[in-house]
Amino acid sequence: MDLHRLIYISRPAFPVRAGWLQGPLAQILSAGMRNNVAANITGLLGVERNRFFQILEGDRPAIETTRARVFTDTRHFDIHVVAFDPIIERSFSDWAVAFAMNATLPADAPRRPDFMTMTAPEILERGLLLRRVGVIAEQGPDAPGAVA
Repeated sequence: MDLHRLIYISRPAFPVRAGWLQGPLAQILSAGMRNNVAANITGLLGVERNRFFQILEGDRPAIETTRARVFTDTRHFDIHVVAFDPIIERSFSDWAVAFAMNATLPADAPRRPDFMTMTAPEILERGLLLRRVGVIAEQGPDAPGAVA
């Protein structure tokens, strides 16, 4: 397997509120669960105030197909690829959506990180943090309580 990780940031083209799963965000969630799991892609869609970041891990052709589809989606804009690199192992065992909610973030975690200046390892660490404290939906072979 030619395992790769894509990390990108973008801005939502619609209002986003923490934990609010209606309209376009619900559609994105549904598509991600359907498409990413079928393609054996793991990772996280992080939802911060006025910012998305996504980490996708999987076979390179699957990531490239997903990238082509996602990057033409009009529900987000101002897309910046932070990294697209080969990896030895996955950091995520499933695919999830997580919000950065002040109530669940550790006291020392940044409340409004500047994603434009963050490195790929910093965004990956933010994703792993949100995976622990902000997950609202998850799906995959190893996801605890995976939803259908």
